[in-house]
Formats: sequence, structure tokens, C-alpha cells
Amino acid sequence: MERKLMGVSALIVMVVSIALSFLLIYVPNMHIIALKIRDKEMEGGRVSIMEMLLDENQLSEEVNQDEVVDILMGHEMRLSLPSNVSTRDVSIKNDYVNRTISVTIKGIGKDYFNQYPMRGLSNNIMDITYGSENLVGVIDIVLDDVKELKMEENGPYLYFDFIDPKDVYDYVVVVDAGHGGNVPGASKMGINEKDLNLDIVLELKKLLDKNDKNIGVYYTRTRDVNPSFENRVGLANDSDADLFLSVHNNSTASGRMSSISGAEVMYRGGDESGESKKFSQMCLDNLLSALGAKSKGLVVGDEVYIIRTSQVPVALVEVGFMTNQTELQNLSDKTYQKKAAQALYDSIIEYLNTREMQ
Repeated sequence: MERKLMGVSALIVMVVSIALSFLLIYVPNMHIIALKIRDKEMEGGRVSIMEMLLDENQLSEEVNQDEVVDILMGHEMRLSLPSNVSTRDVSIKNDYVNRTISVTIKGIGKDYFNQYPMRGLSNNIMDITYGSENLVGVIDIVLDDVKELKMEENGPYLYFDFIDPKDVYDYVVVVDAGHGGNVPGASKMGINEKDLNLDIVLELKKLLDKNDKNIGVYYTRTRDVNPSFENRVGLANDSDADLFLSVHNNSTASGRMSSISGAEVMYRGGDESGESKKFSQMCLDNLLSALGAKSKGLVVGDEVYIIRTSQVPVALVEVGFMTNQTELQNLSDKTYQKKAAQALYDSIIEYLNTREMQ
């Protein structure tokens, strides 16, 4: 009997040990499992959380300013991180063209802001929306201007500041690849202008990425999308860019293949400072030298919206004619695209160097 009891006891100990082993495996994830269950029970898509921010009237009339300063520690916004979340779970994407900063945080659910209210000021912020799916929360901050986001961690808090590009960079350059998306531009022999424009801009981006000057470069597109004209030129104007370069390729008025070839650059004739024409001349000279192309000259382009409304020095470059058989073949060649990109890069640096001497 005693031996039988000892066997039963041993069996119980073994079962308990196995149960504890499984429990130890799953206990670290129990919090996440509970969050997922609670999240599935909640409803709702993206919601505005703008009311959590204070505007100037509230700050002066309803809220003690010293208290706000203490909470924000001199910053513009504060988020609280739950204990299961670290900065490794936070990623930021700044869509400069659409003035939207997206903050993605892994490990937070639909009720995140109910438990961890946001604190901050509404300066430059038009709206903030929040949504969460599968415990991945996304905060979209819509701004009224082009801003860089600076993030600082302090204990369980993340502090955000929205900074003017010129307070971060010595120079700001905006590069536009013409057309895109459902607007192909000129199209010849199965080749779309939008793709050639983007190919050249991406080669230019490689060169600018390697530059050791403190230059902030913003691109209207780096993929096959079609930003509005307003957003393209608005990116240059709102960032107070030192120059705005738009890359295109030409065709004859009829669209028929012809012997017409060469590089052409359009500038803003209404720019009384002459800076637009000066930068455009640099682009033309460098393209002719690098490509051995014919010159179609400088052309006043004020009838073009992004040129006419640009408040900064602007050059719209037509690298070559897609309606010329030889030039179309050249424009489709990667080596030729790199030469064009190098010429435009040299023009940007040359122009910025002249700004340093002013």
C-alpha cells in the first residue's frame, strides 16, 4: 500500500512539473494574449484624437501653463509607452509630400489612448488619427507645413518635436520626378516618360545620399505614384527650399518620331532675383557637357504651374527627346541615365556653392 501511494505521489509530482513547464513557457506571453482577446472584443477603425492636444486659447485660459511645461519638459508632444513596449517597437515614416508623419508602435491596442492619454500642443498640427490592428497601433499626424520629427526617450515617455527643415540642414533641395502613376507623360515604343524620369532621379538620389554636405533632400516621389502639382511645388515652397529641380523628358508637339533632339531647361521668368535662370543655366551646361547632347536652350516656363508658382529657384529639365530614335535608346540606357544624374548633381552642388559665397 505504501509503495502504491509513493507511486501515485511521484505521478502527481511529474504531472505538476510538466504543467509548470508549460506555464513557464506561456506566462511571458500571457499579457499579450490577454491584450489580443480584449482588442478583438473592441470595435472601431481610425478615430481622431485631436481633442487631447491643447491650443493657444486653452493654454492661456483653461490650463496652467507651468503645469504643461512640466509635463512636456519643453517638448511639443508626449506619448507614454506601456511596460511591454520599448523604442525598438516604434518606427516613424515622414511623408513630406502629404505633410503626414506616421508613428507605428507594436504592442498597443485599440484602447491605448484610454489608458495612456497623449499630452501636447496643437502647434502646426491639423489633425491626429489613431487606429490599431493585431496590436500594431498607427498614429497619423497631419501637419500644416513640412517638418522634421525629432524623438527623444525619457523613462516611459516619448517626446516629440516638429522642426523646420532649415533648423536641421544647411541647405534644402527638392527633387521632382515628373509624371507618375496613371499619368505616363510621353510614351514611345513601349517606354513611358514617367519611368525614365524616375530612373534618372533615383540615380541622382544615390549621388546625393553620398554627399557629405549637410543637405536635406526631399523627393516628390521615389516610386510610381502621381502627386498633385500643388503638392509637388508645395513641398519646395513649404520647406523653404534653396532650389527645386523637376526632371522630365521631351517629345515633339505632334508626338511623331523625328530628328529633333537635345536638352532643354525651363526656368521662372518671373523670378526677379535671376536665381532660377542661373540654376537652370548650370543644369543645361552640365547636361550638354556630360551627354554630348545638342542644346535646345533655356526657355521661360511660367505657363507651367510648378514653375509659375514656385517661390524658390526652379529648373524644369527636359533631358532629351523621346521622339528621337537615338535619344530614346540613350535615355533607356543605365549608363546614360547615370551621366544625366551626375550632371544634375554637379549642377545642384555648383549652385549651392555659389550660395555659400553670397
